[in-house]
Amino acid sequence: MKRILVAPLHWGLGHTTRCIPIIKALITEGFEPMLASDGGALELLK
Repeated sequence: MKRILVAPLHWGLGHTTRCIPIIKALITEGFEPMLASDGGALELLK
């Protein structure tokens, strides 16, 4: 399984919310997303 790093920075939650469907699509396509973030963005992704 190929891994890919997704790292939305904590500059508000807009970047993070737009990453959620991308992360789901990556999983569907057989990728293993590795998430890196902090603050509220990381809490949202958990």
